[in-house]
Amino acid sequence: MAHISFLTVYQHNDKIRLGANKDGGYVFGDNIGDYDCYISAGVSDEESFSRDFIKKYGMNKTQCYAFDATIEDYPYEYTKDITFIKKNIGPEQTDTTTNLKEYNEKYNNIFLKMDIEGGEYSWLDSLNETDLTHYKQISIEFHGINDNSWNNSHQTKVNCLKKLANTHYLIHAHGNNWAGARYINNSIIPDVIELTYIRKDILKNPFFNTTALPIENLDFKNNIHNNEISLNHPPFRF
Repeated sequence: MAHISFLTVYQHNDKIRLGANKDGGYVFGDNIGDYDCYISAGVSDEESFSRDFIKKYGMNKTQCYAFDATIEDYPYEYTKDITFIKKNIGPEQTDTTTNLKEYNEKYNNIFLKMDIEGGEYSWLDSLNETDLTHYKQISIEFHGINDNSWNNSHQTKVNCLKKLANTHYLIHAHGNNWAGARYINNSIIPDVIELTYIRKDILKNPFFNTTALPIENLDFKNNIHNNEISLNHPPFRF
């Protein structure tokens, strides 16, 4: 299917994990400089990654923002160095949603952590590639990438993955084992997948990933009762 070519992972040897060693933690590229903004899109009740990221980079609430209209307030036991905005991420700016464009215009090196239960597609679909270049690194969970589920057509999902591939290199992939996976063109493709992207100007002379995925002691099961989804094959590993 068309989306497989846009899931090609590139080698990045300096990766770390922050947050819990379960659902809520993310793997990303380290030692690529600082960030002028941190955005947590989708909070629920687990913000261990935000806590660790903000502490690591010495950021404060004037630079850090959390968005989620499904909760009453931010779980401040994780960190108080963040500004909570009770809005969901979407394609438009309304009283209850934000498309984040005001942050794109204000900041140039944003770290975005996003898990918004399928809403990632309408948001990405509303952006142009110039908007995306303001995001230095993105850790994002994509839902239902293999079909028309999660209220989005498969073609819309392909278009979003293609747009990101134009501006960023995919440096890490981890299958969420709460969901299933499918055999497509002799590859196992998770239905729900955590992906980390680095802006193309940051990663020089990229080459295809040769590291086995998932990575022991860096990746951890989202659901401790299910087996990990092996990604030791193209397009994730070559």
